[in-house]
Amino acid sequence: MSCRELLESLRRGGDEKVRTLWREAEEEAAKIRAEVAVRINCLRVDSTRLRSVKGDAILGEALSEASGRVRLQKLAAEKAVSERFFSSTLASLPQLREQGYSAVFEKLVLELPCLPWQLVQVNPADIVLAKKHFPQAEIVPDGKISGGVDVTAEGGLIRVVNTFEKRLERAWDDLLPILIKDVYQEVSDGTSATP
Repeated sequence: MSCRELLESLRRGGDEKVRTLWREAEEEAAKIRAEVAVRINCLRVDSTRLRSVKGDAILGEALSEASGRVRLQKLAAEKAVSERFFSSTLASLPQLREQGYSAVFEKLVLELPCLPWQLVQVNPADIVLAKKHFPQAEIVPDGKISGGVDVTAEGGLIRVVNTFEKRLERAWDDLLPILIKDVYQEVSDGTSATP
C-alpha cells in the first residue's frame, strides 16, 4: 500500500472524527472570539472616554491574551488530531498484509545487513516466512508486529527493527504536516487538499 493509499485510507476512516474535533475547536474559538469582541468593545468605549495610554495597553493585552488562547486551542486540537491519525494508522497497518505480503516481507529482509541473525521476531502469521529466510535463527512470534521483522545478532549487541510500525514511526514526522494541512483545507472549504 503506497503512502498516498495509506493517507486516503486514513482520511476515509477518520474524516468524521476529525471534523467533529475541529468543529468543537472552532466553536470554542468562536466563543473566545465573542468574549474578546465584547471585551474589546468595552475597552474601546472606555478608551475613547479616557484616551489614555493605559487604555491602549489594556486593549493590547486583551488582544494578546485572546490571540494566545486561540493559538493554544488550535495547538491542542492539532495534537488531538495527530494522536488520532497515528492510532488510526497503526490500526490500519495489518491491511498492508492483504496483497503480495510475502514479496513485501522478502524486501524488508533484503534491506537487513548480512549478519548471522540469532533472534528474529515476527508476526505470528510470518513464522513460516521467517524460517525460510532465517533458518539458523530462533524465531519468536510477536503479536505487536503487524508486518516485517525485528532481528538481533551478536548476543543482542546488534538489533535492527524493520517492521511496519517502526517504518511508520520513522516516516511520521514527514507525513503529519501533510495530514494536518489536509485537515485545515477540509475544515476551511470542505474539500480535500490531496487529489
